[in-house]
Amino acid sequence: MNFLNAQRLVKIKEFAKALKIFQNLELNNIKDKRILFYLGLIYFELNNYQKSIDYYNKYLKVEPNSIGALLNLAIVKQSVGDLDEAKKIYQKIIKLDKNNIRSYYGLFTLNSRFLTKNNFEHILKIKDNSNFNDYEKGIISFLLSKNAKLKKNYNKEIKYLKTFHLNIFNSNYNYNLSSQFYYNKIISGHYNKVELIENNACKTKCDEFSPIFIIGLPRSGSTLMESILTSSNKKLDSFGECHVVNMSVIEQVGKEIYIENFDVNKFTYKINIADCQDSILNRYKEFNTDNNQLNKIFIDKSLENFFNIEIILKIFPKAKFIHTFRNLSDSIISIYQSMLPELSWTHSVENILIYINNYLRVIDYFKKKYPESIIDINLEKFTENHEIISKKIYKFCNLDWHDKVLQFYNRDDLYSKTLSFTQIRKKISKYNKSRYQPYYHLFSKYKIKYHWLNS
Repeated sequence: MNFLNAQRLVKIKEFAKALKIFQNLELNNIKDKRILFYLGLIYFELNNYQKSIDYYNKYLKVEPNSIGALLNLAIVKQSVGDLDEAKKIYQKIIKLDKNNIRSYYGLFTLNSRFLTKNNFEHILKIKDNSNFNDYEKGIISFLLSKNAKLKKNYNKEIKYLKTFHLNIFNSNYNYNLSSQFYYNKIISGHYNKVELIENNACKTKCDEFSPIFIIGLPRSGSTLMESILTSSNKKLDSFGECHVVNMSVIEQVGKEIYIENFDVNKFTYKINIADCQDSILNRYKEFNTDNNQLNKIFIDKSLENFFNIEIILKIFPKAKFIHTFRNLSDSIISIYQSMLPELSWTHSVENILIYINNYLRVIDYFKKKYPESIIDINLEKFTENHEIISKKIYKFCNLDWHDKVLQFYNRDDLYSKTLSFTQIRKKISKYNKSRYQPYYHLFSKYKIKYHWLNS
């Protein structure tokens, strides 16, 4: 029963609670190799990469050809920058199962040139295999879109991208529907109407913390900002895209909005700050699996937190927000061409536009309300003047800048779970202003509805 409960906790992303159960099972000498697998998975989610690697290796000693464990281990390896080892693991998986599409995707993320002409021919040959689930079918269409792009066959690329997004959305259909409902109907309509219920305890508990939140749209330089900030002499902890605040908010409002006969017109967005504060602190502390402590300055790169600025500042009055952005037309295409399966709104151009329209409205509102707490960082300008702008960022965050901040790519402890894990291991390159222009026609019909597309 404990094992089943721990599995359930993993499924709902309550990793710290699941960790305690699996640790107890291991201490009690329960002879179930799956415990090792789940410990590897949980430690990865909690950013303890070395323990994740250790447990996956223990599991693989028992099950050396476990494709699930090999895939997960390869992902951990690429996250910590051991790209050669990740490549070897993906290639081993393909030898074990030449139809394992996730390993081809893994190779592609390491380097697009790792997939050969023969690889793409095989992927095209197996794309209609009925044994693939929707997620795997989505990956196949994604990879074929990249092959079409390499050949500059943009029409075929767009066709494959549409199929890719449809499959990925359907692979987690109910979750994606509820997520779309939350973003389109709840938070985008109530971010400026939140009722904060507080007591005296809320006013002092988090005053000592000075967290840094990186916010904005995906593919807009957020991982670059994280890499620069974690190169501080203070060795700041970053929890990446942990979604801690969103999870704590939904913990409160979810029981009201996800019910039958819910009427959004009668909804009042109320947040009990004491409960939210405790939930947020506990979730952050869970990332330190050794002593469950939270440093006074830390980084949260959950980009959707621009919706939660009001709540965050009530809990962390000294919080700083780094808003990264780029040319909006480029953002649309970059998002549409990316594999972002957990973001429900990324799977059609129309939904991307709706989300961005809400984002612009929300960030503009909070920038006017809290100008001292938010700094804008334009990716194009940053790539041209990174020393000047990085010094500005450090001053804004009350950190001491030093020369090695911009040499982050040389660090041995540079970790990233995002699609930018290879980009941040190179020097900052100048922004390519023409890269996405061949795709601008995809949203030309929306320019009347969204005036910002004309800017």
